[in-house]
Amino acid sequence: MTGTNAYANRKHRTYGGEISLEDFNTTLPNKKRINNQINADNLHSSLEKKKVKNNEERKYKNMTLEELREMKIVSNTNGRPSSTLTDEKWQKEFNVRKLFNQGYSKEVKKLGGKGSKESGLWNEGTKGDYHGCTNWQQYCSYINDVLSNIRSGQIDYCYYIYQIMDLAKFYFGKEQLKTKYRDGYWEVWLENA
Repeated sequence: MTGTNAYANRKHRTYGGEISLEDFNTTLPNKKRINNQINADNLHSSLEKKKVKNNEERKYKNMTLEELREMKIVSNTNGRPSSTLTDEKWQKEFNVRKLFNQGYSKEVKKLGGKGSKESGLWNEGTKGDYHGCTNWQQYCSYINDVLSNIRSGQIDYCYYIYQIMDLAKFYFGKEQLKTKYRDGYWEVWLENA
């Protein structure tokens, strides 16, 4: 009996994770286990898709943007979308366009540059006074407002392809810009890769 008491007095602590009541529930499926099984079942097909995608990207990187436009892989405009554009077509085009997009350094947090500060007045000789923001200042303000909204976790909207490509220059790392085409405009938001 003393051997049993000696064994019981040892302080063994093992920790294998937290157990919840859902782990023992037989009427509802265990979500963690099912997700792991789905990921394992789809591993081969996801690796094949990734390989095909990498081959396409390598092929597209060796082409110029003009060649891609001639092949109709990328639309001929940076402005408003064509009437035949769908979200599926846009996602393919967006992935190709990102290959050619030069990103900003991590220190750059908003769009600016020369002429982005409001000067107030414009007077060149006798042409008169100009009060208010220039077109570039208004554009910088719009892009910076969208950046602020998506950084706070909201969804915002863009109406031109060049606006999306300017936003994409800020997100090449862990956070990535995501888009969804919605019949004439795009929803934009951030997701962790």
